[in-house]
Parts: sequence; C-alpha cells; structure tokens
Amino acid sequence: MVETVNPDAPTRAEKRREQRRDLIIAAAEAELSESGIAGTTLAGVGERVGLSKGALYYYVDSRDALLALVLEDGLRAVREEAARSVGDDASPLERLAAFGRAHVRLAVERPSGQLIISNVDLLAAHNRTAELLHEHEEAARAIVREAVAAGDLRDLHPVVASSAFFGALNTLCRTYDPDGELTLDEMIDATLDLLVNGWSSGGRS
Repeated sequence: MVETVNPDAPTRAEKRREQRRDLIIAAAEAELSESGIAGTTLAGVGERVGLSKGALYYYVDSRDALLALVLEDGLRAVREEAARSVGDDASPLERLAAFGRAHVRLAVERPSGQLIISNVDLLAAHNRTAELLHEHEEAARAIVREAVAAGDLRDLHPVVASSAFFGALNTLCRTYDPDGELTLDEMIDATLDLLVNGWSSGGRS
C-alpha cells in the first residue's frame, strides 16, 4: 500500500517552530500579566521558556516584535472565536455582535487583550502593531459594510462605525468590575444592544 503525502502538511521542524512560538506567546502573556508592558523583557520571556536571549532572537528580535507577536495571536483569536461562535450562515449583525463579544472577552480575560486596551496609543506608534490594529478594525468595518448593503444597518460610514464600536467596547473593558452589579455578559449584551439597535435601519427615526 502506497501512502500519499500531503505537500501542504507542516514538516516536523515547522511543527516544532510553531510549538516554540506558542510557548513564547504564553510566556510573554505571563510576563505582561506580572510585570506590565514596561517590565516585559526578552530576557524575562526567554528565561520562562528556557531560551537564551540570542536563541529567542530566532523568533523575535526586539521587544516591539515580541509585543506584535502577542497582539497578532490575540487579535486572530478574537476573529476565529467570533466566526466559530455563530457559524457560516450567520447574518452580518450576528457576526458583528459575535465580534464584539469576542473582543471584550479577550480584553478582559487575556493579558494580550489588556495590552490593547491599556496601550492603544503606544501600539499605534509602531509600524507592525499599528498594522495589526488596523487589520482588526478593518475586519469590523467589513462586517458593517455587509450589514449596510443587506439593509440591516442605516447608511453608516464604516470608519465612524468602527470608531464608535471599539470606543464603546474598550470603555466597557476598562470600567467592568467583576464584583459589580452586572455580569460581563450582561454588560456586553447591553452595550451591543445600544450600538446595533441604534444603528439598525429599523431604528431610524
């Protein structure tokens, strides 16, 4: 029996590199959680994963590159979770709400999300992290465009809509109190209700 080989399957070396990358991201998130962005260093992350600073340079060559790696992983997780939670047949409004829920959960539950909320201006000042933030915003804008085209939302400018969308959600993340009157889900639902119903074509005055 002849075994077929998938040419697109990752090699053993590629798998090892991917596993090492995941370990570096986890170590960086732990370092961010304990030391904050100012106290996170390549040396500290390398020590957590058993790599010298020189060996770590094979994966990231600066602290900015390390932060970009963490940010990229977190933002990708938001979009993947949002897509997974609603399925392929979801309407644009359902996808926009799922995107918002996943964004807030990342920001509240993972250091990479807290990195975004607390350091937007700093991240926007560096090319790679600014590019990643732009891609994340553009993903939300694309859904807004689809919802407008479908007639579900009034004729909103996508840039204005995404600014209001992320502004409201990021404020929610900064003000959420685990011991407060509302649960996180209740706060997310109330915020999305205000946004989406306020923007809906059916809500036009």
